[in-house]
Parts: sequence; C-alpha cells; structure tokens
Amino acid sequence: MNPENLLYFILLCIAVMVGWLVGRIKAGKSVPPGDDNQLPELSRDYFIGLNYLLQDEPDEAIDVFINALEVNSETVDTHLALGTLLRRRGKVDRAITVHQSLLARPRLSQSILVSIQLELARDYIAAGLLDRAERLLKEILEGKTDSRWEALNQLITIYQMEKEWNNAIDAALMLLRNPKYKKQSAIKCATSHFHCELAQQAIREERYPEARDLLKKAVSHDKMNIRAVLLGSEIEIKTGHYKKALKELAKIKTRNPLFLSELSKPAAICFQQLGKEADLEGYLRNLLKDRSATSIVLAITRLLKTRAGDEAAAQYLAQHLKSHPSLRGLSEFVTLQAKQSTESMQDNLAIFEDIIQKIIDTKPGYHCNYCGFEVKSLHWLCPSCNHWGEIQPVIGMEGE
Repeated sequence: MNPENLLYFILLCIAVMVGWLVGRIKAGKSVPPGDDNQLPELSRDYFIGLNYLLQDEPDEAIDVFINALEVNSETVDTHLALGTLLRRRGKVDRAITVHQSLLARPRLSQSILVSIQLELARDYIAAGLLDRAERLLKEILEGKTDSRWEALNQLITIYQMEKEWNNAIDAALMLLRNPKYKKQSAIKCATSHFHCELAQQAIREERYPEARDLLKKAVSHDKMNIRAVLLGSEIEIKTGHYKKALKELAKIKTRNPLFLSELSKPAAICFQQLGKEADLEGYLRNLLKDRSATSIVLAITRLLKTRAGDEAAAQYLAQHLKSHPSLRGLSEFVTLQAKQSTESMQDNLAIFEDIIQKIIDTKPGYHCNYCGFEVKSLHWLCPSCNHWGEIQPVIGMEGE
C-alpha cells in the first residue's frame, strides 16, 4: 500500500469512528422517518467528509471531521489522529492549532493532556520551533509519567538537530537506564555516534587524549562502530603513531568488511610515512582474501602501474573484472588500454571512457540500509530517516 492509499485508509477508519459516534448520538435522539431536515448536524458533516474522501480531497475531509467532532474524552483520540495527519501532510501550522486547542480544554485527564503535549512537541519540532518543543518535553519529564521515555526520545531528536551532543548523551543514557530501551540497538548506536561527534571535534582542536577517551566510550555502546575505528586511526596518524594506526584500521575487516573501501587511503599514508611503500601492495592484497572491494583493487592497480607498467596493471585488473565486474574498474581498465593503443583507437576508447564516467557520476556511492536513501559520500546520520550507522557502501556492479 503506497503512502497516499495508506492515508486514505486511515481517514476512512476515522470516518467510520465518526459514524460510530453519530450512531451513539442518534441512539439517544430518534429521528422521525422521512424528515431529513431533522438529521443531526454531526451526521450531515459526517457524510460531507465521506464525500470529500471519495473525491480524493483528504485535506477538506480532515477539516470537516475536525469541525464535526465536539472535543471530549471520547473524541480526543480522533482529534489527536487528525492533527497528526495534518502534520504528516506538511500542514504543521494547522496541526499546532488543533493540538493547542485540545490542550486548552478543561477537565481532560492527565494521561490525555500528556499525549496532547507530546503531539504538540512533535508539531513544534516539525516547524523548527525547537525551544518550545524542548520546554514542553521537559515539563513531561518532570511529571514522572510513563510518557517521559517518549519525551526523552523527542529530546534526543532536538539535541541532534541543534548538535548539542553532551545533552544528547545525557538524554540517551537516561533512556538506556530503562530496561525497555536498554537493549535497543538504535539507541545504543546513536549514543556511540554522539561520542564520536565530540571526539571528532576534539581531534579538530588537537585534544587527542580527550578524543581517545571519547572513542572508548563510543565503542562501549557499539562495539561494531566503524566510525570509531576510522577516527582512532586518524588520531594515530596525526600523532605520528603509524603502526598503531594500521592496527586500528585492521579492525575494519572483522567489524564490517563492507567498509574496506575506506581503508586504502589512510593505509597508504601509514606505509609511506613508515618508509615501507613496497609492503603496501601485499597489505592490500591480503585484505582482498575474504571480500572484494573495488577501491582496494584500484589502489593495487595503481601501485602495479607505478612498479611494473600499464600492461601489468591492465592484466591484473582484467583478471579481477572477470569475477567482480564494476563500472569503476571498467573505467580504469579502458584508461589503461587506451595508453597501449593506436591513436585512432585511443580516440574511440576516450569516448567509451567518457560514457562510463558519466554513468558513474549518476550513481550513488552509499545507501541507507534502513530507508534506502542514496548519497554520493559517506554520512553517519542518514539525512532521510535520521538513523545512525545505517549508511553503507553500495556493493556490486555500480559500487564496491
């Protein structure tokens, strides 16, 4: 079911709920047969809303349902659902109005008031009114109700958006103290990345001991965090500990070999600084024993080109392409072949190479495992679904 059909289905369920309420009202007030003018106003609005729904005009249907339902303890859930629909359809101002009007109603139970506050906080977040949302959520935290855990979730969202990583860590650690959330991998992964964000800032400011401590905390929350490995190797390279940097980089193979593509550049720096450039090729070949990675194959190809010439590099790459075809590998192979061809053939191969490169330029380098979002460069927080650590290199013909 696509999102639009799902929306209509939800609206239809709401319409049925309204109809049920109409039935309850009519049960207490009989209507003389044949006298349509005696139909309650709510019943008329109900059928008007259904008509809008059937004509694919969901926004108008929502308006009618909101106006038709009196706010009381029986209808407040329906109003909350309608406000949420408005927010999801991008009508955040309208959603805020609906939820604020609910909040102003007297004689609602504490649990209902907290539910309204949560929805209003979500409205404020969607509208970018983060200060208002934060104040509301902190009020819920002070109430010590079960809703405080969801309030913490929303506060984490706000602190992420404002890049207040220490506050995000504090909120996440509070959430992780609840047995219900303690083992949730998404929260643990997010907490790990919050520490990485602080570590990255410390590295920029050359506060390396602090950065190391932060990365240890990051790994304590997520032992498979590749970002912590890459940042750890960056610290060792910046401080001149190249052997330690290589030791850090070796962890990628066991934690998540999909990220071997991120390894070749820092490894090359380490071998160069150690004066062991001749050993780099063997190091890279060893990485390929368990899993192929186009980036590493291309790094080996370029080393061969320098050491043994274009023909040897082309032979190695051709052998690899037979078992692991890739567009980037093919582009490099065409470049090597062109250098060994006649002038007329070089012109033809240049056209071929240009076409391949244009195809590569349209392809993403990474994708999110959670929502499928595709990007050119590596992001640790998905820009689409806001999940941490779900973006990985594309594997196969178009990637690694």
